[in-house]
Amino acid sequence: MHLTFRDFCLLLILLAVALVSRVVVIGWGLPPATPQVAASGIRSSYAFDEDDVLTPLSFTRPDKHDFDPRQYQWGTLHLYVVLASLEAAERVGYLHHPWRTSFYDLLPNDFERVYAAGRVVSIIAALVSIAATFFLALRFVGKVASFWAAILIAASPAHLLGSAQIRVDLTATALAIISAWLGIRAGRTGTSAAFFTFGVVAGSAVAAEYSAIFMVIPGLVVALASHRFAPRRTCAALLGVTGGFLLGEPSILMKPSAVTEQVLSALQKSRAIPAAFRIPAGELLRIDALHSVRFLIGAPAAVLALVGLAIMLRRIKLEDRIVLAALGGGIVSLVPLLWPMLRYQLPLLPFLAIAAAVALDKIPRAWRFAVGVIALILPLAATVDQIRFMRAPHPANLMLPVILNRVPPGTALARLVAEVPPLDRKTYPMGLNPLLDNLSANPPAWVLLVDLPTQPYPLTTTRLLRDHYEVISRAEDRPLFPWATLGVVGAPYDWKYTHPALTLYRRRT
Repeated sequence: MHLTFRDFCLLLILLAVALVSRVVVIGWGLPPATPQVAASGIRSSYAFDEDDVLTPLSFTRPDKHDFDPRQYQWGTLHLYVVLASLEAAERVGYLHHPWRTSFYDLLPNDFERVYAAGRVVSIIAALVSIAATFFLALRFVGKVASFWAAILIAASPAHLLGSAQIRVDLTATALAIISAWLGIRAGRTGTSAAFFTFGVVAGSAVAAEYSAIFMVIPGLVVALASHRFAPRRTCAALLGVTGGFLLGEPSILMKPSAVTEQVLSALQKSRAIPAAFRIPAGELLRIDALHSVRFLIGAPAAVLALVGLAIMLRRIKLEDRIVLAALGGGIVSLVPLLWPMLRYQLPLLPFLAIAAAVALDKIPRAWRFAVGVIALILPLAATVDQIRFMRAPHPANLMLPVILNRVPPGTALARLVAEVPPLDRKTYPMGLNPLLDNLSANPPAWVLLVDLPTQPYPLTTTRLLRDHYEVISRAEDRPLFPWATLGVVGAPYDWKYTHPALTLYRRRT
């Protein structure tokens, strides 16, 4: 489909708006760079795992040609790009000190800039995913519906949240969309060069995040099947997949045993879930579906996506088969990941948006605009709330000075995790776990509750706190538009990271 200069200008405007909305929250969720926080030894943001990217990258020594991140559990392509961004930020003077020193010594201003330099990679990947969704949608619908699909991605609160974290999900998402677009192109042209290019991008997506294999390989199979698995095309595609994967994951050649052991260890740890947290596969998919409706695209857009999927299933063109295969594989990938997390669902978002655009394109023109606007209201409202949460002082940072001023040093503080807020465990030892331990057996003097768990605290704990403790302080931020996500009850962990509710209790004497 021919795009005019006006179309490109509109796309650039959309990308500019998406860029601004993500840049303004790039510094969210960081603990204050103070001596007390430095003494805690914690260098993580309140989005756990971000430091698990920065810490292994700090072990690399590019000046000595050592680029091994020693962290293989997700895939390393994204880590290499983050490393390049950090090294560039140091060399162009964005950081006033070496980035490793700024990170480990918690240097004011520079510590925040280290996170910004790492998160900018996700922002760029987010913009690529928006643009790629637009061009992929053009394979299915007209320009108006394609723009609507891209806007739905840009307006998604989950996409916004993922854009401002040093995690692999947005990079894998962008590559998965490009892979689907190239798969359609390869299936249509049938050239070995097209299949090789498709394979390179598909392999790179897997190197960015291993779970992407569930999405890109089914699409590859569909594209090859459209040409009856011709040997030349099949070999070209497999060679491309291998090359793309090795390009992003060279460690598999240099340290195959270390990569394998770390991945297997991560799988074993993820399966060693306490009984209280175990979720059956069917229930997990149901929860993920509800989270998608509430926090990913909103209920009206989800209805459109279901209608669009029904249309695509009925007509089954090549492009329909590739998108349906990618979406189906992505849904299956949620089961082995075990936890209902929004970031696991991000790769599904573009394909759901395209399915919704297919349904929107079938609506009579007189109603199309109104339906499109209605479907965008919920994600836009939730995104406005999310931007407000991410720009406001984090509740953990509000609670931190209260604890330092009110809780006597040397006192054990019963709390769920050490990172929210980051406390020096020599000054404030970890007390009982309010979620897993019986507080009534040995009531602690101080208790800090945070609403990150997906299940309620034990009834014995809540009764004990109600009857024998007083509330010293509460830090929380309520949404302006709770109707946009039907409230935050049952929200996934990575949604609550931005605005958890913290309550500090003291036992009555």
